[in-house]
Amino acid sequence: MVDRISSLDAGYSTGNLSLFPDTLDDKDSLYEVRNNAETKLAAGLPYNGKKVIVDSTSAFPPKGMIRVGPPSGVAGDAELIYYDSKTDTTFKGLVRGFSGSRQNQWPSGSWATNAVTAEPHNAVKDAIINIEGRVGLATAPAAGSLNKRLKEMEAKFLSPKAAFRAFPKKIRPNTQVKFQSFAESDVVRYLWDFGDGGQSVLENPTHNYTSEGTYTVKLHIITSMGAQGISTKTDYITVSQNEQLALFYVVQSTDSEGEPVPRTYRFVDQTDGDIKQRFWVFGDGTNHVESDSGKHEIVHTYADAGNYEPSLLVGFANENIKRVFLSEALGVA
Repeated sequence: MVDRISSLDAGYSTGNLSLFPDTLDDKDSLYEVRNNAETKLAAGLPYNGKKVIVDSTSAFPPKGMIRVGPPSGVAGDAELIYYDSKTDTTFKGLVRGFSGSRQNQWPSGSWATNAVTAEPHNAVKDAIINIEGRVGLATAPAAGSLNKRLKEMEAKFLSPKAAFRAFPKKIRPNTQVKFQSFAESDVVRYLWDFGDGGQSVLENPTHNYTSEGTYTVKLHIITSMGAQGISTKTDYITVSQNEQLALFYVVQSTDSEGEPVPRTYRFVDQTDGDIKQRFWVFGDGTNHVESDSGKHEIVHTYADAGNYEPSLLVGFANENIKRVFLSEALGVA
């Protein structure tokens, strides 16, 4: 505290008082402030005096500032003096000559009172100014500020989740697999690795696996903040000639009387398990609920040409639900 600039010193300007983040001021060097403390000089204080002898120092803190001169509230010259220690009747370890106060010789009977200055206010104000600069504003923090570093660390370590799923996951060779990203962050770039050498930068790509094998799929995403997330699903896709398609269709080319029906299809479900109910979704806005668990086929006619993505919700006896799709969109001519 003794070596630090004072707000009363010549050359002081806003922001100089606090030394944050340096540690010259600590709990041992800072002194407390007590209001309304006062006493009188029991002996005169020479111009170059090294101690102040008073009637009693009991109302004053162990170290701090005193104001020597007329009593509080009375106009007149006064001197601000810092003392580093005290006895019952003496202030010692003096620092004198603060700018803005008059260093003088003081006769016995002069008042020594608590120094009422703007020092505490200025210290708080300057600390806030310096903390704001060092920590950084909430928005657009300066480079090197604590807030800027925290945002960079958040982007680096609190990575977004590159969640995804695919269907179907068990296929025959030369079957299309649809991948869908569920990343919730502000993603600006996607990079898919399908495990067979194929890649994509689309958000929700489709990939054709041509060879038998088991493939690990990876999704790497980058957000607008530069954060990166990677999700890996080991042995996620299985390709085998022996794989049974859960759902397929057969073109129903004729009706019961042998007449051509070009837009009618017979869908077949081969899902295994204790099935309780099937909910057919044909993709053209029409649906059908089939409660006969033994009936795993259905015929549907499309009124209009187009591309459709029929699917099936399979309800099991244990209340689980599974959704199955065709391996590729259905093109109706």
